[in-house]
Amino acid sequence: MALAALLSLGVLSTVVYVATGWLGERLGPHAGHVVAVALLFPPYLAAVWLATRRAAASRAVLAAVLGFGLLFRLLQLATPVYLSSDLYRYLWDGRVQLAGISPYRYPPAAPELAELRDGDVHPRINRPTARTIYPPGAQGLFAATAALAPDSVLGWRLVLLVMEAATVLLLLRLLRGVGVPPAAVVVYAWAPLVVFEGVQAGHVDVAVVPLVLLALGLRSAGAPVAAGIALGLAVLVKLYPVVLMPAWWRRSDWRFPVAVAATVALGYLPHALTVGTGALGFLPEYFGSSEDFNVGLRAVVTWSLGFGGEAARAAVMAAFFAALAAAVVWIGRRRSPDAPGLWRAGAAAVGAYLLLVPTSMHPWYVLWLVPFLAVVPAPAWLYFSGGVTLSYLKYAVEPLPFPWWVWLAEYGPLYGLLLLAATGPLAARPPSALPARTA
Repeated sequence: MALAALLSLGVLSTVVYVATGWLGERLGPHAGHVVAVALLFPPYLAAVWLATRRAAASRAVLAAVLGFGLLFRLLQLATPVYLSSDLYRYLWDGRVQLAGISPYRYPPAAPELAELRDGDVHPRINRPTARTIYPPGAQGLFAATAALAPDSVLGWRLVLLVMEAATVLLLLRLLRGVGVPPAAVVVYAWAPLVVFEGVQAGHVDVAVVPLVLLALGLRSAGAPVAAGIALGLAVLVKLYPVVLMPAWWRRSDWRFPVAVAATVALGYLPHALTVGTGALGFLPEYFGSSEDFNVGLRAVVTWSLGFGGEAARAAVMAAFFAALAAAVVWIGRRRSPDAPGLWRAGAAAVGAYLLLVPTSMHPWYVLWLVPFLAVVPAPAWLYFSGGVTLSYLKYAVEPLPFPWWVWLAEYGPLYGLLLLAATGPLAARPPSALPARTA
């Protein structure tokens, strides 16, 4: 019965994925996308409940989970890019590197790059007057993809599909290590957020996840140097995994943080030698007020206390970054040294980042939290993995300001469920309860 129900949910979800383009034509791409996710999320939650029950832990259930997860992604390979134009920056950065030029040296609009421009990729780049923001690890992936499939959206999507396959294999292995049913991989494999922000939108954040899981596995196996290198590589793809370093660090072992720091430093070194501080690219500008989008808890503090102006904004942002640093250090100090303890510390650190980071909150920034939810169930964050998609409605109502009701629908349930988790019946269970969890 569980298998039949899961198959029905998979078929229903497939129909919605196929109809997403039709919804976009009728409602506009972003509003149609929000409706598609809203239709997909109830079947997703039902599938999570079914597949993670121990009574349903069979090979047939796992095969159905993996089969539909692959099908959902294959359906995205030929769809037009409509959520974000970031993918075109990736293709451009790869092209620039193959021409022997540092991607950090010039913005796409620079006259020095005029001969590299075309009529397909270059016109679609966002912020063409800004240098790239992506770290060296991501740049290496862009260059490798450009060498294999120049200027190919499909080629980049296939690279991400390989990354997702690695994520699923690593997650299956790690689930066994903490006594969680393998079918719990459905939390990641069927997540609408991952399917759309991954293969469809093509965000490089997908490449972060297997490296984070590899670091987690190596840390659990007692290999701090290898774990540090893996986590350092994740930081070189997108910077935010650095919050896992203090969460997974034990004060008696400096090898892990040193390996992370050394890996990141070596990754940046060749670029720093050629362009100096320009290797940071657009990063300094990213912290400016013009980049604010869908800001979370900082918006509550700023609004409630009446802070205004750039100086007050900078002070509040600094306070939030300090609170985030203190939170992840505290998480690391309190964690147990076993594998379940590392999972919980990792989930808590990612949650702390998403809760306290005072910069923009784009939907794909939440993607790397999803695999942790397969082991550490958290209704608040499971909701937010779908609710964050509501932020796309901002693009459906442009040029109006970010709608207050969208923000409330997105963040209100998150904060309410987090409060219940801390004080009520959803409070976290003791470590011994983790292997016997149900969704």
